[in-house]
Amino acid sequence: MKRIYFVIVAVAAIIYVVSVVRKNKFSIKESFWWMMASFVMLVFAIFPKIFDNLAVFLGISYSPSLLFLICIVFLLFINFRNSKRIAEQQEKITDLAQNIAILRENIGRNKKDD
Repeated sequence: MKRIYFVIVAVAAIIYVVSVVRKNKFSIKESFWWMMASFVMLVFAIFPKIFDNLAVFLGISYSPSLLFLICIVFLLFINFRNSKRIAEQQEKITDLAQNIAILRENIGRNKKDD
């Protein structure tokens, strides 16, 4: 009976991600990893023995520790991707600011010539 709650949470996560994408508040490209995480959560909710067997296979004696490990790795991956994207955006902003400064300078020179 407890598994049904986890299945409901996983399905709710999938529905939420899909609805946010449909409202154009989240890109399909970004939602891919969240959908994958939701589907993995759904599979583990339906078949919890897979999770226990995976923990034993990896040599982890306490299977909830594997859950925390997976969550931490997933969040670190998302954090790294976002940091990379922020760095790229900062570079683009710097380039745009420099281009605007050059254009303003050119406009100022053209006004002086007139």
